[in-house]
Amino acid sequence: MKPGQVDNSGARRSRNRKNAFQFAQVGLYVFPSDGKVPLIPRYNRADTSLTRADVEAAVEEYIEKHEVEPAHVGATRDIEVIKKLWRKFPDAVPSISCGPSKLVVLDADQKDDGPAKMAELFAEIGGVPEGVPVNPTKSGGAHYVFSDPTGSFTNRAGLLKKQYGTDVRGTGGQFVAPGSIREDGATYGSDADRLNFLRAITSGKIPTLPEEIVELIGASAEAETPLSDKATEVKKCMEELESGEREEHAALFDSAVGKFPLDYIRECRPDFAFAYDHPGEDRSANRMQAATFLVGAYPELSVNDYAVFCDGWDGAGEYDYRQLAREFTRAKMRPANVSKPSDGSAFEPVDDDEQETEGVSSQLTKRFIFIEKIRGATQRLLDWAVKFFIARGTTSVATGMWGAGKTAVFSDIGLHIGHGFDWRGRKVKQGVVIYVALENSQDVERRVATWCDEMEKAGRDVSGGAFVVHRGPCRLYDASGRPTQDEKELIKIAKFAAEHYGLPVAMIVIDTLAQSIMPGNDNDAKDAGIYTASMQRIALATGANVTALAHPTKTGEGVRGSGALQANVDTVIELSRDKTTGVGKIKAGSKFRIGDPAKVNFYYRLKSHCVGVDEDGDEISVVLAADRPGVDLAVDDADEDALPVPPDGPSDKLSATLRVFRERAESIAAETGDAVEEIGLASKDVLEALNIERKRSGLGELKERTAVPRLLAKLVEAGELVKSGDNRRTEYRLNRDSRWR
Repeated sequence: MKPGQVDNSGARRSRNRKNAFQFAQVGLYVFPSDGKVPLIPRYNRADTSLTRADVEAAVEEYIEKHEVEPAHVGATRDIEVIKKLWRKFPDAVPSISCGPSKLVVLDADQKDDGPAKMAELFAEIGGVPEGVPVNPTKSGGAHYVFSDPTGSFTNRAGLLKKQYGTDVRGTGGQFVAPGSIREDGATYGSDADRLNFLRAITSGKIPTLPEEIVELIGASAEAETPLSDKATEVKKCMEELESGEREEHAALFDSAVGKFPLDYIRECRPDFAFAYDHPGEDRSANRMQAATFLVGAYPELSVNDYAVFCDGWDGAGEYDYRQLAREFTRAKMRPANVSKPSDGSAFEPVDDDEQETEGVSSQLTKRFIFIEKIRGATQRLLDWAVKFFIARGTTSVATGMWGAGKTAVFSDIGLHIGHGFDWRGRKVKQGVVIYVALENSQDVERRVATWCDEMEKAGRDVSGGAFVVHRGPCRLYDASGRPTQDEKELIKIAKFAAEHYGLPVAMIVIDTLAQSIMPGNDNDAKDAGIYTASMQRIALATGANVTALAHPTKTGEGVRGSGALQANVDTVIELSRDKTTGVGKIKAGSKFRIGDPAKVNFYYRLKSHCVGVDEDGDEISVVLAADRPGVDLAVDDADEDALPVPPDGPSDKLSATLRVFRERAESIAAETGDAVEEIGLASKDVLEALNIERKRSGLGELKERTAVPRLLAKLVEAGELVKSGDNRRTEYRLNRDSRWR
């Protein structure tokens, strides 16, 4: 291709798109660019770290500048988002956001003779460190990629630029991914460069910048200078520490009431969250790293506040006042890059607005919004995890009698969301699902493993699932009304899972309400109010739908216990199952204020799956929720009459009889725990179940008493069923050796 000639080939577009997928899959945050200019706002931030206010401000700025809404806000690792972006920008090249990806890149510019000068520099310091990918640029330059786990470097190059013709791309910066091809045909290295880069990333062994280069950049020269105990700032910190005037840990760092909530830093800087939850063996390094994050987020934090933090963190180890004073002083000299909590400036208030909120704390301004800002800032569309059914950021209670299959149904819903598979004909937006299994986590884990096995048998790829089983405990009630430790830990688990999978948290299922409200009383309005407040805090902190599984009233309608349990949530979902046919139904309950309750109308059945045998040779089974055959599983009540009438020839009747027999036997086996082949059914039982099925399918009932016995006899003759009993009581069972197995 001649220079400047536009390459509109599908091969180039496909390669760039697939490259973006691969970089995201190894944990890098990507976004589309034209090679120089990013095509989305906030490309230097991870989309999972952006608050709603951040997104709204970015959208408003983008519209003002471009007169259209942006395709996305923030760099991402979400494959579905990447697909959407490359549909919007098919000629884009994938670029990598350095800060969220924990990388710093030395960009040696050819026009400044950067590659030759860097070669000389590396020769002087012992060569390019082992494990550093070196990617060629389109203009003959070079990208040296290093690890920056603490976000220490920005785009400041210092003497490295002046003396060696090399820029720095750190937090706030980006670079075009290796192997990319621009529309004009310019390339950023070869396919071999791309593979070498991917191998380096997945190895986890990319080194940090050599000290000699750090000194040239000047990023940490001041912080690394030895501090004397006589230094003014160190002496001042020592005096404050010896005064001993300190607040309680919760008053300072609690996510709900603290002055300096740690959850905010965790949200903005996932590397802090990981370091806090998985501290290294070097306790001094742990404290130093944490201190830079704390003062970066909250400059007003004092050395005594830092001491309280260390007292409450196992990763801090043992220390003395001298160490704390030095660490805190160094951190103030080189704080980490963490944005301050929003004080409402995202809406760009005029001077009058600022005067009206003078004296109001930033925490308080986040609790209200003026009407003149609402129309421009409020998101009108719900963020559906399952379209028209489960919305992110909401709370729900799902009820069902014992044996209705609540665990089977909601683990099935969660697994579909976690894998991005459409559920019952409804569109699903993939996200992380946390299933809090408080009654029998091992049973839930067996269901999850079996579900994955069955999906693979059906030809579905389950390798990209984002699903977590929380094994408990998880008590969400405290008589004081304050967040429990379990609530805080659940939020931490959710945020860690979001970082692990690179996806937002879509749903948290609490199985069950009765277990998680203890020692509170679900019949007491105050206790119920405390519990639902906890659900709302979790939904707000994680952005997920929070659903608690509960039992209904004796009549089977509404939620058992105080009316506050349904008054304080967004939706109530009711599950019921016909014990004769085994067919279950999901519908909107007594409250459904986030959409059209008529669109919540699904059918399901429970199916037993053998997962092994015990020491006696008896089957070990788990029950999963399955589609009910022959029914449109996402049909609205108003459309049910429009379903086509199925064929009803002799072979159709025979197949329907076997199917209904099998479903009924599996339903009973799921309730009793017996093997499905041990369940015996009489002719009248089959007739009743078959006629219910036929009526729902638009077929007439079988009224001839001999019709079903003839059908059953044919199934016995075909080897599908086994007949037993005498003239007084004849039963039929599924044949262990029949083809249905």
